[in-house]
Amino acid sequence: MRLAILALAGAISTTATANWQLANEHSSVHFISTKNTHVSELHHFSQMSGSLTDDGSLSITIDLASVQTGIEIRDTRMREKLFNVAAMPAATITANLDEGIMTMAKGTAQRVVVPATLSLNGQQQSLSLDLMVMRDANAGFVATSVAPVLLKATDFGLAEGLDVLQGIAGLKAIGHTVPVSVSVTFRAN
Repeated sequence: MRLAILALAGAISTTATANWQLANEHSSVHFISTKNTHVSELHHFSQMSGSLTDDGSLSITIDLASVQTGIEIRDTRMREKLFNVAAMPAATITANLDEGIMTMAKGTAQRVVVPATLSLNGQQQSLSLDLMVMRDANAGFVATSVAPVLLKATDFGLAEGLDVLQGIAGLKAIGHTVPVSVSVTFRAN
């Protein structure tokens, strides 16, 4: 009997500490900027980290200095003038996933809307992430945007930075609403 109780306690302890880490090489955050009304360009962040615990607690940290636009000087200007990475180097997404997601069987997928919080530039905003979540054969999780999230520069105190970039580049306009899409993979520790 005592051995059974110890085995059960060990199983509960293992379950309580089980978690997954974000696989950066299989994850992405992309956004589209629009300038001069009709020119849209795709950008991304190359570095992020994150964790998912068995109770559904999710946290993703995006390294804003890893912005990749395809033009080095623009990357530098975005780091300095828009994101101010010296003072605010990261954006963070947090959420609590419900039990239905956490107990998905291997090889299954489901579409879910996940309430989340984005912390960026000292501001926090609630988001609804429309995702397709799959539990892969290796017991990891893959979540991909079904629809992009529209982020407004004014909600995060970034409008002034966009105006500065517009002036430096000599543009007529830079759009203040940006569609963002994610694809993240979490692997078991």
